[in-house]
Amino acid sequence: MPAPQNLAQIDHFIVLMMENRSFDHILGFQLPSNLGGLSGNEFNLADPVLPDGARVQVGPSISYGMPFDPGHEFADVQRQLYGPVGAAGLPSMCGFLYSALNPPPASPVPNLTDASRVLQCFQPAQLPVLSTLAAQFAVANGWYSSLPGPTWPNRFFIHAATSGGLTESPNDQEVIRGYSFDAGTLYDRLSGAGLDWRIYHDGLPQTAGIQSLRTEYIDPLTERFRDMTAFASDVASGRLPHYVFIEPDYDTGNNYQGGNSMHPLNDVRRGEDLIRSVYETVRNSAYWTNAMLIITFDEHGGFFDHCFPPASVPTGDDYRYATPGRGFGFDRYGVRVPNVIISAYTAPGTILDGLNNPNLVFDHASVLATAELRFGLEPLTDRDKKANTLIAALNLADARDDAPSKLPAAPPDLNVPPAPVPPAAQATSPLSDNQQSFLALATACKLGMADDPSTHSAIWNAHQAVQNQQQAANYIAALESQIIAQRQ
Repeated sequence: MPAPQNLAQIDHFIVLMMENRSFDHILGFQLPSNLGGLSGNEFNLADPVLPDGARVQVGPSISYGMPFDPGHEFADVQRQLYGPVGAAGLPSMCGFLYSALNPPPASPVPNLTDASRVLQCFQPAQLPVLSTLAAQFAVANGWYSSLPGPTWPNRFFIHAATSGGLTESPNDQEVIRGYSFDAGTLYDRLSGAGLDWRIYHDGLPQTAGIQSLRTEYIDPLTERFRDMTAFASDVASGRLPHYVFIEPDYDTGNNYQGGNSMHPLNDVRRGEDLIRSVYETVRNSAYWTNAMLIITFDEHGGFFDHCFPPASVPTGDDYRYATPGRGFGFDRYGVRVPNVIISAYTAPGTILDGLNNPNLVFDHASVLATAELRFGLEPLTDRDKKANTLIAALNLADARDDAPSKLPAAPPDLNVPPAPVPPAAQATSPLSDNQQSFLALATACKLGMADDPSTHSAIWNAHQAVQNQQQAANYIAALESQIIAQRQ
């Protein structure tokens, strides 16, 4: 039985949100099939309505990166959940391969061999950091993304328990204006209660898409946004706030190639290095016995998962950013995502079995619900108000002293080569939708930092001149350098 009284000993939450991987893709071969893992017999058809067509079973990953970025916009996820026939009844999880083979217009169409990689899943030995943490602490086999859609709206849920109706990657106008929500964000609640918080980031953070957080981000005197390089020294010097959110390096301007967010176009080993660094910093600090480290992923990124997402609680706020005519009621979660919940009060090998216990079903709002319960904060929406908390991961009465202080590095001889640079990431290639959103975010920050309004037209002209990967990389890097310079 969990020991809820241990929640009172958790004074610090550290939340690291990675990108675009499904539960099965990362942890499916870590868990037994009766606890939400893979049997190895799961499959998709190239066309779910043609039972005699090409059939692909799950298998081990052959590369640490992808040759293409699988679709994960709202329409893509509907195809992945239901196949080509459209939403009806419970999701059958039959359309991941079909979706990969039938990308949105203007996207390159992969061949069957490449498309089949959405059903390839990592073996534990291929991801030694995450597999060690999963074995040593708690994994929730029923943690779902907050909606069946892409990165931006799902990340909004971990900050505000809503996306304000947004189900797609945002358009430039919305990004420039900045997003706001009826009840604000968790950071507003923390500030109102006199609790400190901080967002550590490596490059341009997506949190700056929220209007109130953008104002903080571009403030040269901010203490609430810090470069990720300061995280270890802040922890060592006793400067860890009550609540920390960590944004990885997306390397959006280079189409994610050099990032460590575990985006499909990243080499996932860079993400393993980031997770190792964060864990070892917390584990070997004075904060170990009063901290909870939560590692999760924003959404599934188009990768296969065999467990259908259940019904969810609608947020109950307004849908000001909804796509006209869509009518989605935020009444179903998105695809399962990987996660590890880490504390000194968590027994090794803990499985929070949400597939068989509805009280152990989680989404990103569960992070907010847990922090709100610990600090006595009011919920933001109906989603976090009714979300299950993570207290079941605190299932030891006394703090552990046997948790590993160091994690293994990826062995060099796994015969899994790095992925070649895909065509979409070449220097002269056009921008993806998400890159366009980050480009608009960089422009919004530049406009916010411009004291002289007469410079706005030049900023807009520079924005509109960006047409390809290299130009986007240079533009976003210039903004990042400007932020660093003004903070010094």
